[in-house]
Amino acid sequence: MNNIIFQSIRAIAVLTIALFAFVGDVLAAPMLTPVTAKYVTENNATIVGHVSNPQKNSTVWFEIYNNNNAPTAVAVQGIWDEGTFEWNIRDLNPGQTYSYRSVAMGGGATVYSPVSSFTTLVPKQTSLTVTYQSNSHVVTPAPKVNQTVEPVVAVKKTTTTTPFVTEDGFTNKNTAAVIGPGSGIFPTTLIGWVALIIAILSATLIGRIIYESTEKRKKEDEEEDNEEVETE
Repeated sequence: MNNIIFQSIRAIAVLTIALFAFVGDVLAAPMLTPVTAKYVTENNATIVGHVSNPQKNSTVWFEIYNNNNAPTAVAVQGIWDEGTFEWNIRDLNPGQTYSYRSVAMGGGATVYSPVSSFTTLVPKQTSLTVTYQSNSHVVTPAPKVNQTVEPVVAVKKTTTTTPFVTEDGFTNKNTAAVIGPGSGIFPTTLIGWVALIIAILSATLIGRIIYESTEKRKKEDEEEDNEEVETE
């Protein structure tokens, strides 16, 4: 009887120790906070996680889901006690949604954070507006003005030509228009003026010759008279 009681107490003690060991392992499991994403661009993003496991070491990593495929584990590392861990994801597709979560293992337990997601940016479409301007010009005709044109009467000038008789007895009708005296007192052409000047100079020269001849004859006559008086 005593052996049965002793064995029962021993079994209860072993179960209690095992239960406390199991509860201790469960209570020693790391704690994860929801994962966040930052620096999201068209092709890159950075995800950030946080783990807490006092006085114990935890192994952490990220699981990334793409197109409903099996998750990809990245950034596996160990953290003592408590800390933040992150991972920069590259070569992503623009405008696509990616899901992810963090995983921590410690104290014989593995824990998972809630699944989060982010969407990469879409490139901005640059719209180019081209305005075509026609080179054609609209020409507005000027208003038509009725003008009365008075007829111009051409007046024909008649020139009377005096025939000029040459030394050989022929009449030169074209010479009168060049050297003719014109209708006034003075000539109207250059040749007429030249002829007038020559005529004046000739008359002056002839008059001077006649005057000098007359004076010379008077002087000679006076000298002859004086000689005759002296002779008598």
